[in-house]
Amino acid sequence: MTEFLLYINYRRLIRESIRAFEAAHRLGYRVAVLGQPLPPELASYVDEWRQCNPASLDSLESAVEEFRNSIQIAGVVCFTETAVEACAIVAAKLRLPGLPRASVSGVRDKSILRERTQSVSGVTHRLLHNDSDLEEFIGVAGLPVIVKPLNASGSTGIYLIREPADLDVFHSTSKKIGNPTYDPTLRRQTLTFLAERYIVGQEVSVEGYVSHGEVTVVGITHKLTSDPYCLEVRHIFPADLDGEMRGMIEEKTKDCVLALRLDNASFHLEGKYDGPQFTVIEVAARPGGDYIASHLVPLALQYDFYENLARIAVGTVPLPPPAPQRVAGIHYVLAQQEGRLLGYHGLEAVLDHPWVEQAIVETSVGTHIVLPPNDFRLQRLIAVISTAPSQTLLTKHLDWVSKTITPVFARE
Repeated sequence: MTEFLLYINYRRLIRESIRAFEAAHRLGYRVAVLGQPLPPELASYVDEWRQCNPASLDSLESAVEEFRNSIQIAGVVCFTETAVEACAIVAAKLRLPGLPRASVSGVRDKSILRERTQSVSGVTHRLLHNDSDLEEFIGVAGLPVIVKPLNASGSTGIYLIREPADLDVFHSTSKKIGNPTYDPTLRRQTLTFLAERYIVGQEVSVEGYVSHGEVTVVGITHKLTSDPYCLEVRHIFPADLDGEMRGMIEEKTKDCVLALRLDNASFHLEGKYDGPQFTVIEVAARPGGDYIASHLVPLALQYDFYENLARIAVGTVPLPPPAPQRVAGIHYVLAQQEGRLLGYHGLEAVLDHPWVEQAIVETSVGTHIVLPPNDFRLQRLIAVISTAPSQTLLTKHLDWVSKTITPVFARE
């Protein structure tokens, strides 16, 4: 009987889900999915599907029982933020390797993460229960500070408070952000935000796995984000770091991951380095999104992140990552104004460049663009994935991409 790998939910970026399901098939498994109906372009990669609301324990357990009576499940693969808790529950129920349920809160609730990693990160922070709490925290910590929802996803609802005027923006829009109807990853009605001292330095993310208590670092991603809402603008993998800096970041990462008691899972850890210091910002118990795990890691290393995630799910150790073959990066073209998107100038020249691997439409032509803080998802328009022999050359190339593609908007 052919064994199945069980996936709960699928990624918002369909190309990432396709890469994950292809990896399972290459390893000889069939793919089973629990969640909402599958888009037609994804359904052909899935062998069994059951509709389920993973946020409802009754719905989840009923769907798992139905699957268990009809297919042989070899592993539960967690590859989305929305499924971290559900995957831990199902893996425990099926007695398969998975993230310990006691570890879920540390990666899904930012205040608990700060408590468990305080000895590693040492970041000054405070929960905001009342409207006056943020002003009081600023009075102690000073400006700038970062404010974020406790359990939202990605860059949704992150505010950089640099000056007193930014407080008005936060207070006028934050109640909409901290709500499950705005962000589907929120599991409870909440308006609770966390304020932290702003961390200076170059932002990176660390991609890796934990298996049988052993941490494997696959690589470090150089990141560029926008002000003031910290939206992702550019990723380059692997980051160009000297051996000492790389070793320091990897050691701090391992300390943090073990402090959170992660196991049988992948991780995507974000932090900043400044001189000899590396400060952890947050940790997710799933692969890096924004095409990092699905596209950049394989392009740079000739190493499949999702194949090794599947190995962990069935209880085997991941393969060690090889030395980089080249450098891969992604640049997001951001809208700088609101209005109806008509098209682009310069896109054809970018597509014709030999270093460009792929250009992905994130927001369709014809969409009425709304900028943060009123909407945190529509500003990213096109993602351009490229490769080059070095980070220096790739950075120059992506700078050229940024200058060459110009969005065109209707006059309103």
